Amino acid sequence: MNKTLTIIITILLATNAYAQSNFGKIQGKVTDQKTKAPIAYATIMLERDGIRKGGAYTDEEGKYSINALDPGIYKITVKYIDYGDKVVTDIEVSSNSTKFLNIEMGQTEEGAADIGPVVIRAGKPLIEKDKNQTTLTSSDITKLPTRNLNAIAATSSAVNQTSGGLSFIGSRTDGTAYFVDGVRVVGSTSVPQAAQGQIDIIQSGIPAQYGDFTGGAISITTKGPSRYKSRSFEMISSSPFDKYHYNQIEFSSVGPLWLKNKGGGEKEYVALGYQLAANLNYTQDESPGYGGFYVVNDEKLAEIEANPLTANPNGRGLIPSSSLLRSSDLVKEQARRNVANVFGNFQGKLEFQPNKTSTISLFGSYSGDQGNSFQYSQNLMNYKENALSTNQTLRTYLKFTQRLGDKNADDKEADKSLFSGAFYTIRVDYQSSWNETQNPTHQDNIFDYGYLGKFTSYRQPFYQYVDEPTWHIDQKGDTVRRSGYYNLAGFFNSEITFDASDKNEYRANYTKNFFDNAAATGQTVFSDIQIQQGLGLLNGFNAGSTYSLWSNPGTVSYFYSKSQYERAAAYAQGEATLNLDNAHDLQFGMYYEQTFSSRWAIGANQLWTLMPQLANRHLSNLETVTENGYVIGGIHSYDEFGTFTDSVSYNIRVDRDQQSTFDKNLRAKLIADGATDVYGNLYNESSYIDINSLSPSAFSIDMFSADDLWNNGNTYIAYNGYDYLGKRTRKAFGLTDFTNDSLNRNLGSFSPVYNAVWFQDKFQFKDLILRLGVRVERYDANQPVLKDDYSLFPTNSVAEARSISASGSGRGANLLNNYDIPASIGDDYVVYVDNIDNPNKILGYRDGARWYDADGTELANPDILAQSSNSGRIQPFLVSEKEQIIDEAFQDYSPVINVLPRVWFSFPINSEAQFFANYDVLAQRPTDGAVFAPANQYYFLEANQGGGLSNAALKPRLTTNYEIGFKQTLSLNSALSLIASYRESRGDFALVRVNQAYPISYNSYSNIDFSTVKNFRVEYELRGKGRTSMALNYALLFSDGTGSNINSSAALIQANLPNLRSLYPTEYDVRHKFVARFDYRFKGGKDYTGPIWFNKKIFSDAGANFIITTKSGEPYSAYLNPAASVSVGSAQRQSLDGNPYGSRKPWQFKADATFSKDFSLKKGHTKDAYRRNNVDIQVYLWVQNLFNNQVINGLYGYTGLPNDDGWLSSPQGQQQAQNELNTQSYIDLYNAKVDYAYNYGIPRITRLGVRFYF
Repeated sequence: MNKTLTIIITILLATNAYAQSNFGKIQGKVTDQKTKAPIAYATIMLERDGIRKGGAYTDEEGKYSINALDPGIYKITVKYIDYGDKVVTDIEVSSNSTKFLNIEMGQTEEGAADIGPVVIRAGKPLIEKDKNQTTLTSSDITKLPTRNLNAIAATSSAVNQTSGGLSFIGSRTDGTAYFVDGVRVVGSTSVPQAAQGQIDIIQSGIPAQYGDFTGGAISITTKGPSRYKSRSFEMISSSPFDKYHYNQIEFSSVGPLWLKNKGGGEKEYVALGYQLAANLNYTQDESPGYGGFYVVNDEKLAEIEANPLTANPNGRGLIPSSSLLRSSDLVKEQARRNVANVFGNFQGKLEFQPNKTSTISLFGSYSGDQGNSFQYSQNLMNYKENALSTNQTLRTYLKFTQRLGDKNADDKEADKSLFSGAFYTIRVDYQSSWNETQNPTHQDNIFDYGYLGKFTSYRQPFYQYVDEPTWHIDQKGDTVRRSGYYNLAGFFNSEITFDASDKNEYRANYTKNFFDNAAATGQTVFSDIQIQQGLGLLNGFNAGSTYSLWSNPGTVSYFYSKSQYERAAAYAQGEATLNLDNAHDLQFGMYYEQTFSSRWAIGANQLWTLMPQLANRHLSNLETVTENGYVIGGIHSYDEFGTFTDSVSYNIRVDRDQQSTFDKNLRAKLIADGATDVYGNLYNESSYIDINSLSPSAFSIDMFSADDLWNNGNTYIAYNGYDYLGKRTRKAFGLTDFTNDSLNRNLGSFSPVYNAVWFQDKFQFKDLILRLGVRVERYDANQPVLKDDYSLFPTNSVAEARSISASGSGRGANLLNNYDIPASIGDDYVVYVDNIDNPNKILGYRDGARWYDADGTELANPDILAQSSNSGRIQPFLVSEKEQIIDEAFQDYSPVINVLPRVWFSFPINSEAQFFANYDVLAQRPTDGAVFAPANQYYFLEANQGGGLSNAALKPRLTTNYEIGFKQTLSLNSALSLIASYRESRGDFALVRVNQAYPISYNSYSNIDFSTVKNFRVEYELRGKGRTSMALNYALLFSDGTGSNINSSAALIQANLPNLRSLYPTEYDVRHKFVARFDYRFKGGKDYTGPIWFNKKIFSDAGANFIITTKSGEPYSAYLNPAASVSVGSAQRQSLDGNPYGSRKPWQFKADATFSKDFSLKKGHTKDAYRRNNVDIQVYLWVQNLFNNQVINGLYGYTGLPNDDGWLSSPQGQQQAQNELNTQSYIDLYNAKVDYAYNYGIPRITRLGVRFYF
C-alpha cells in the first residue's frame, strides 16, 4: 500500500512542474507456441539502436507492458527457463499510441544443441488498433522524392499543400503546428534528414496533450544516441542539370561516449551517448519559377544605370531611359538573379542514463540562413538592390524521465499492485529566432541608405524694397524714419551644386544627369523643386517605378529591421496504469509558456527627408517686432561716417521651444567639431544647417528623440521590446511610459502567457479501445485592453448622465431637462450628444455595437447620429472634454479559459476489420499581429486616419471536429480505409470595420468568422512482399465559410460592405485530391528477381519511389471588369462575376521521383561488433515535377488565365497605353510583368546525390 501511495503522490507532484511528452508504449502477451498457455514471469529486455531502453517481466497471465518510449524502431529479447530466447526486431513505436505485440516461445528439447535465439521481424500490421496518425520512419523518409516537410505531410489524404502552407481537412493554413521531439517549434522547422527518426502526421483524434492549433500537427522525432558507432555523409547537387545550383552536404554521427559495466554482457549499458547531425546548403535560386523571369539584357541595363535619364524624343526635358525599353531589350532567364541563399543547420543530443530507470536528455540545435530577398517588381532591372535577410533559430531543451516501481528479479512474482508502469517526465525548453533585413551594401549604416551625394546650397539674403516711410528703432537705440530702403525679408538659394557619392551610384546618376543637362542648357539650379521636376533625386528619394510596373535601378528598400521572438516553456507529464478489471492508462500533464516578441525597424532611406524637417525649424523667423508703430530689432547699414546707406537686416530669432532634439544634438556636435558652413563660417546656435551638404558620418541615431522619429504619427520608426535607438530592452512598460515620455516613448515586448492542464484515460474493454481526455487551456494576452472599442477616451453611461443631471452642475447637467430616457435603454448604454465640449442634447445611445436614436429605436447605421451633431462627427458624451489617452480608458486583458474534450475509440469488428471514431475540440490563440496593440497604435490612431488597430481583446478561436472511419484488410498485404469527417470553426479571426468610433473610425479584428468542412477520404495501402508497395488515397472536400483568412473581408470593407457575411467556398475548398506513393525496388543477392544483362544483376539493390498528385483546382473569384492588376499601387475596383470564390482553377497534376542504387564496399575486419564492416553507398537521382507539367497555381480573375489579365486588350488599358510616354514600351513591359512565373508550380528540377554510411 505504501508503494502505491508513493507512486500516486509522485505522479501528482510531477505534473506540477509543467510538461508534456510524445511517448509511445509496447504491450502484449507471451505464450507457449504449441499450447498457447501464458508464460508467467518471463524476462523482457528492450533495446533501441543497441541501447537498453527498459524492460519488464510478464505477469501471471503472461502479459507485459513497457512505456515511456520515444518514437522509433526497437528490438525485444524474451528469456525464460527451458525456452529458447526469442528476439523480435523492427518494432515500430509511434508517439501517443500503443504497439500491441504478442510473442510465442518454443521450449528447448533436453540435450538439444544450443542454436541461439530465434530472431523474427515484427512487421507492420495493416490494422493498428491504437493508432490514428500517419507515421513515416527514417527509412521511409530517405526514399521519398522530397525533403520538404509540408510536401511529405501532403501525401496524407487529410492534408492539402497550398502556396500559403498546409491545410488540414479544409482548415486555415495558420492552424498547422510543428513539433520537434514534442516541443512546439519557433522559427525554422528544418531538421537534417539524417537526424529525422520519425515523422508523425496528426490530423484527427488529437490526444489531450496537444493544443494551441485548430488544423493538424506534424511531429518530428529526432534520432537518439546508439550503441553502434555510425557515421553518414551525403552530397546533393543540381548544378549538372540547371542554373538553380542547389548544392548541399550533410553529415551525421551517433555512438556511445560512456559504457557502464563494459564487457559485462547483459549488465553492460550505455550510460552516455550522443547524436550529431549537420548540413550546409548553397542555392543560387531556391525557388525556381516555371518558364523563368524577364530581365533587361546586360548591355542595355548598363546603359540605363549609367544614364537613367534621357532626352525626351517627343518634347523638352528629360524622361526615364527605362520608359523607352522594348521587348527586344529583355531576356527571359531560367534562374532569378541575386537571390542566392546559404543555409546551415546543426543539432546535437546527449542522453545520460545514471541508472536503468532514469534518463536525462539534452538537446540543442541551431539553424541559420542568409540570402537576398526577391521582389518581383525589382527583378527586371533592379535585382542588384535585393535586400539581404538573415534568419537564425536556436532551440534547446533539457528532459528528465524517471520510471517508478519497476520490478526487479527478486519481486517479479509479487502480487500485481493497483498501479504499475508509472513514470514521469519533466522538460524545460528555450527557443529564440532572430531576423535582420538590410541593404547588403549599407547593412546597419542607416544614414548611407538615402545618401546620393553632397548638395551644396548657396544661401543668400533676400531684400524687399520699401518706399513708404517707416519708423524704426535701430541697433543704437535711436529712433529713425526710413524710406526708399531695402528690408530683409528672408533667404533664398542662389544656386545648388551636386557632388555625387558612390554609396548609391545608380540613384546618384539621376541627379548627375539632371545637373549635366541643366549645365548644357545654361540653367542655374536653385531649388529642390526644380531638381525633382527635372526627375533628379534628392537625398532620401527613390526613382519612381517605370509605368508603375518595374522598379528602376538603384531603388533601395526603405527599411532596416531586426526582430527577435523568444519562448521559454516548462512541461511535466506523469503516466501510470491503473490495474482494474480493465487496465486504464492514466496521463496527467501541465504546460506553461511565455513568449516575447520584439522588433525594431527604421525608415533608413527616408531619414534624409526627415532631417531637413527637424533642422532649423526654430530659426524660421527674423528677430524683429513692431510696437506702437516702430520696427524694433533691425540692424541698419551705416557707412564709416555714421550715414545710413541702403538696407535694414535682422538677426535670426532662436525659438528654443520649437527646436527639435535632433537639431540640438547635431548643432552641438558641429559646434564642438569646429565645422563650418559653405561660406567657411563656424556653426553657432543661430546658423542655418544645410543637412544635404553634410556627409552620413555627421549623423547618429542617438541625435534624435523618439518623438522626432515618430513624427506625429507619420512615423519613420517602429519598435517594441527594443528602445527607439534599437537596443534590446526586457523591461515591461505601461501605457504612460509611451504617452508621457516624449524623449523615449518606451514600448515593451508582446509577452502573452499560455498554459494548459490535461487528463487522459485510455483503456481497453474487450476489443474496444477508448481514449477519453480533457484539456484546459488558459490564454492571457498580458496587455491593456480598450474598455470600449468605440472610444479612445472614457465615456459617460446613461446612469452617469442621470447622476450628472441630478447634481445640477457640470458638463451635460441640462441634458435631461424636458427629456426622458426611453425605458428600453439600459443604464450601462453609452450616451451620444450634440456637442462634446458643451452637450445640450442627447442624440442617441449605444450598447456594444448596437445603436439607438434618442427615442430608443435601433439604428441600422449610426451615421445619422454623426450627421445630427453640431460638427457632423460622432459625439460621445465624454467624461472629460480634454481628449487624452489615459489609463482609465483601459483594463487588463481578461484571460480566456477553454475546456476542450477529446474522445477517440477504435473497435475491431474482427481480425480483418476495424471501426474508429473521434470527437475533438481544439483552440488556438490569436496571431501576434492581430492581438498585439502597443500604445503607439492608440496614440497615433487619429493621425494615421484610422488605418488599423489590433484588437487587444481578441480571443482564441475554436474548432470542433467529428470523424468516423472503417478499415478493412483486402488481402494479407493490402487494406482499404473509408473515413468521413465534419469540422466546424467558430470565432475565427476576421478583419472588421469599427464604424463611427471616436475620434475616428478604424479597421480592427474580431472573433466573428465561421466555417464548416465536410470531408470524405478513401485510403488504400499495398505492402509488397515483392518489388512493389504503394499507398493510394482520395479526398472529397467541401469547405465553406465567411472568410478564408484573417483579411478576407478587406475587399468588402473597401466596397463599404463591412457587415456582409455569407457562407461561400473558402480558398481551401479543393473538391478532389488524389495522391499515390509508389515504391518499386529490386532486392540484392540471392533474393534478386530482376533482369540479368551480360551476366550482371544490373538492378540489384536498385529502386524508384514516386509521389503522384492530382487535384481539382482551387476556387478563385472571377470579375466582370479588367484592372491593371500588376501595376504597383493600383487601386481599381473590380466587380464580382457571381459569388466570391465561385470559379475554379484548372486541375493540377504533378509527379516527383527518386531513382536509387545501393552499393556496399567491405572494410578491413574489425573486432568491434558495434562498428560497420562495410561502407554502404547509395547513389540517387531526385527529380521534382518529373514530366515538367505546367501546374497553374494562380490566375487573373477577369480572364481566368495565368499570363494575361485582359487589361491591355480592354478599352481602358488601350487608352492607358496611349497616354503613356511610349505606348509600345508600356505594352511590352506590361506583358513582361503579367507573365508571372509563380502563377505556375515549379519546373522540372533534377538533382544528383550520393550517401555514404560508414
